[in-house]
Amino acid sequence: MGYWVLRCRECGLEWRLLVSFPLKKEFKQLYHYCSNCGKNSFHEIIGYVEE
Repeated sequence: MGYWVLRCRECGLEWRLLVSFPLKKEFKQLYHYCSNCGKNSFHEIIGYVEE
């Protein structure tokens, strides 16, 4: 199983999102809670990593 790599636009933190559907085709960015910033912010979709 693989994962998506996302980066917070506010602080630059990169993290893994474990979902089984293709994000890149559906979305250009994601609005999600960032644990580093402590608030909801936009995240860039960097790419998919297959393990």
